[in-house]
Amino acid sequence: MHKVLEDVTREMNQHVSPVEPVVEETHTHSSYGDREKSTVQTSQANHFELVRVIERMYRRYLDRLRVDLIRIGADDISPAHAMLLFTIGDDDLSVRDLMDRGHYLGSNASYSLKQLVQSDYVDRTASARDRRSARIRLTDKGKTLCRAIKAADEVNQNQIVQSDKDLRALEETFALLRRMEVIWATDLQQSPLRLDGSGY
Repeated sequence: MHKVLEDVTREMNQHVSPVEPVVEETHTHSSYGDREKSTVQTSQANHFELVRVIERMYRRYLDRLRVDLIRIGADDISPAHAMLLFTIGDDDLSVRDLMDRGHYLGSNASYSLKQLVQSDYVDRTASARDRRSARIRLTDKGKTLCRAIKAADEVNQNQIVQSDKDLRALEETFALLRRMEVIWATDLQQSPLRLDGSGY
């Protein structure tokens, strides 16, 4: 698994040197007091670097998605708004449900939904139980665009997954990322603040 993450880190971060840094450690022999140096290879694959790779990957994926949208002919929607359509999916949601599901800020979600409604990708109606609350769902245009994006994305995946080994690596990476997501969400729910008074 670490080998897979190392490979991903090198490929997504062009300025990372293919030669891993070497850390020198000094060991003292108690019998003679001699000191000898040994080298230890440090790995690029660690928790913090993985998060940074994920951030860069998302931005680069949006760049690719922008190209796919132009190719599809959907020039009235941004890549970020297109991803919002997938967050809604086939469900009938309240705005609050959408914000919780996608971790959006209220102002960002409201602006994005307004744009999607105006472009006829999302249908927004007042809730039958509470007229102050809105319900949102994809229109036929929104569902058609999601299908077109998924079809285009198969081409992108085929560039990465070219063998059974690649598929297993992708599945392992996905499983690890989902595990991290669950751990972080659970940890934040159990202990939202970790202040020990030590500042930085």
